[in-house]
Amino acid sequence: MPNDFSFVHFTDTHIMAGGAWDNGQVDTSASLRRVIETINALEPAPAFAIVGGDLTSPDLLDRGRTLASDEWMPSYRLLREIVGGLRCPAHFLLGNHDDRPAFHRVMGDRTTNLDATQHWSFDHGGCHFVGLDSLVPGKPWGEINAPQLEWLDADLRTHRGQPTLVFVHHHPWPLGLAWMDAMSLRNGEQLISILEHHPAVRWIVCGHVHQDYEVQRGSLTMLTTPSTCFQVSKVSQTYKVLAGPPGFRVVRVSGPALATRVLHLHGANGAAGL
Repeated sequence: MPNDFSFVHFTDTHIMAGGAWDNGQVDTSASLRRVIETINALEPAPAFAIVGGDLTSPDLLDRGRTLASDEWMPSYRLLREIVGGLRCPAHFLLGNHDDRPAFHRVMGDRTTNLDATQHWSFDHGGCHFVGLDSLVPGKPWGEINAPQLEWLDADLRTHRGQPTLVFVHHHPWPLGLAWMDAMSLRNGEQLISILEHHPAVRWIVCGHVHQDYEVQRGSLTMLTTPSTCFQVSKVSQTYKVLAGPPGFRVVRVSGPALATRVLHLHGANGAAGL
């Protein structure tokens, strides 16, 4: 019987315990709750969720100083409470607005090696899924460190022949917005070189850019997913925030075929629309 299932990718949740962003104009917690309510109402129900980084952002509430890891923990606790409402398992990535030690302590209950990168892989329905950690503490741009790249190459060799999707927070290919591309994956071409040696890799799915894009080179397609809260302009060559709407991505797997669409939540009732 052909594989037939769906999953969701949502990203840039920017949860901030004790405050709302942009002088109280953007309630990222309320926005994420709306997204999760919509995901829970999807038919068919998704098998799992990939949460694509920039999970929390208490740093945005006080840009004048560097926060200690303990100061990030209330935001991760709030994230854990909200995402606990999902009716499917969730797999997490880290972005430039995250803190590894606080994430591990709250989301993973890890008490040792708190600086370990958050990378993983798993199989579902005949497909292989890989998550990478591009967080460089204190920097807006991303990078995949050498041990992860070695692990990735070995993992893809082990799963050669399986349709594979790779997830990372930062985009490896430029989008044509200079200010955004300055915050991309610094060693994106190195990552792509590895992926191109493994033809089973079909898509690389990213967050970070707060908009949906699709870029194809050869057999590999890069997708980006909008944020669950605020978006940014696709056309302005300077940073320009848009109030929304919140969005997330649905991926459908049917046999060897992959199909995807982005849903945006319009209106006060949180109804989803294309």
